[in-house]
Formats: sequence, C-alpha cells, structure tokens
Amino acid sequence: MSAGEPPPGAPVEFEVYRAMVEGIPAIVYLDRPDEYSTNFYTSPQAVELLGYAAEEWGATTEFWFEKIHPDDVEAVIEENRRANDAGGRFFAEYRMYAKDGRLVWIRDEAVLVLDDRGLPLHWQGVMLDITAQKEAEEKLRWSLEVLRRTIQQRRELAQRLEHAQEEERRRIAADIHDDPIQVMSAVDLRLQTLAASGEPMAPRELMELHETVGRSIDRLRSLLFELRPGALDREGLVVALRQYLDHTARETGWQVEVIDELVAEPPPELRATLYRLAQEAVTNARKHASAGRITVEVASVDNGVRVRVRDDGVGFEPSRADVPRPGHLGLSTMIERAELVGGWCRITSTPGAGALVECWLPSDGEDQLRSGRTA
Repeated sequence: MSAGEPPPGAPVEFEVYRAMVEGIPAIVYLDRPDEYSTNFYTSPQAVELLGYAAEEWGATTEFWFEKIHPDDVEAVIEENRRANDAGGRFFAEYRMYAKDGRLVWIRDEAVLVLDDRGLPLHWQGVMLDITAQKEAEEKLRWSLEVLRRTIQQRRELAQRLEHAQEEERRRIAADIHDDPIQVMSAVDLRLQTLAASGEPMAPRELMELHETVGRSIDRLRSLLFELRPGALDREGLVVALRQYLDHTARETGWQVEVIDELVAEPPPELRATLYRLAQEAVTNARKHASAGRITVEVASVDNGVRVRVRDDGVGFEPSRADVPRPGHLGLSTMIERAELVGGWCRITSTPGAGALVECWLPSDGEDQLRSGRTA
C-alpha cells in the first residue's frame, strides 16, 4: 500500500482528517505498529521540511531509519521497540538527514490508535523541526562553558595575585625589620650610650649617624614606592611613574625617560592597575635585563590607556618567562591581569635585543573592575 492511502479499517473520516492535518505547520504521519514503523501516510509538509515526497516515505520499510543520523539511530530503534511492546506513547529527539544533505533536529511524538477490539491499528504522530531550539541550546551550553572556564580562570588568577601580594608583604616586612628597624635601633642605642656617658658627640660620629639615618630613610622611600606612592593619588599616573623611575635610576644608574601622551587622567582603580603593570615590567628589567636605559611611554589610545616599558638590555625568550618569582606577578599573570579588565598585555623580546612590555586597558576599566566583566 503506498503512502497517502488510508490504512485498512480506517474510518471514513480519513479524508477529512487528512485535509485538517495538512494545514498544521508540522509533519503529521500514520505508521503501522510493526518493527520498522512502516509509513502509509505522511503529510505534504515533509517536502518543505526535509525534501522527501510523501511517496518516498513508504517506498521501503527502512526508509525512516536510513535517514536518521548514525549516532542517533540506535536510541530511536530502542524507543520504537519499547513503544510497540508497551503500546504507549512514542517520543524521541534525533537528527535526520534532509534530501539536500542538511541535518535537521526532529522532535517526534506519536500515540498508538486502537480499533474497536482494543487491537493496535496504527501510530498517529507528529514531527516538529526543533533545529533552531537545539542550536540555541548548544550556544547556551557553549556560553555556560565559557563562563565556567572564565570564572575558574578568574579564581585561579585571584589566588595567584593574592599569593604574590602576600609574598610581597612578607618581603617588605622582612626588609623593614632587617634594614630600617635594625639600623634605627642601632642609632637609638648609640644615642642612649652617648647620653649616658655625658660626653659631647664628635662631629665625625654625628656625621656617621646622619648618613646611617639617611640610608634608612632612602630605604623606607623605596618601600613606599613598592607599596603605593602618594603621587599616584595626588598628581596622577605619569608623575608617579616619573618619580618611581627617577628613584630607581638613582639606585641602578639607569638613564630613564617618561613620555607623557595622556589626554586625560585614568580613573583611580585603572590608574593603580596601570602603575602596577608598569612597575612589574621595570622590576623584571631591573632583575634580569642588565639594561642601561629604560623608557616608559604613557598614551591615550583607542578609548583607553597604553603603557609601554622598553629596555635596552640582554633580552630573553618570552616563552621561557612564564613562571613568576616569589612576590611578583610574572609575565603570564601580567597578561591575565590586563585581560581581566578588558585589556591586553604583550611582551616582545629576543635575546640580545632588549625587551618591550606593552599594555593597554580600556578607559572604562574601573567599571569593569567593579562589575567583573572581561573582554
């Protein structure tokens, strides 16, 4: 019996039923309750949805199974077998090949119609195109996975930043204890000894104490630069960087230059992030570059702020600089920190040719820091 013919024993209202279902925006079908769910009626919507004419559906007993995606066919066969045995509802979602080769997601539901004696007559079902829904679900799953990975990356970065900050605090605390506190304690003990003796202080001794106190003050100033320079809040990013470079130059003998091309001062939180990134780049150069000159450029670029730190040192292979030293961010974490606020950080270097650390953060970076948005 060909597709489109009424099944044996079908009621006289079959033609009325067919006229009604052919106006539904879905494929309506009637199948025999056999192993292959042999089709004997498929509504014309099948041509629009899948490209197969009604006659093709009943051409062979295995037509339906042959068009199902190989990864889905086993589950559909099992559901068909279960529904036939139980005489209940059939339900499956699967991919089916259209005549033009497209994959179409189908939601297939059917109920078993019984005759007057309670015997299976045929399956009455409907097939809906749910491709758009499945694509939306896949996009949602992808977005959720990206969000999950982003949250995990942010958590790991926060842990690394916290660890680096704690290590830096321990180092600064040790420096204060081992250097300024001990020196000033020695000065205090010397002054107490002189006071107890009642003897006047010789000019040479006075000068030695003056020099000792001066060195301690210089060391404390260095620690202030490492913590948070007051100029960063009072006078802005460029002034703070210039003071930091001048101070570092006195200790290293570097030639330093700060190029100011800022149009407007960045917001406070963004300013602090830019300062820390530049400071870390300078610290890396000081520790490893054997440089004689450092240039820092600060510029308003593309609705954001770009900071470049360039040295003329020995250079390095960036791929080998991923492991941070205790108390420091490390180059890879600098990159992640910039990306965390919607920016980027790039390191360019070759052995013997110096290095360039370039970071850019968007001008709305402060809002991104508060909202947790990433680019």
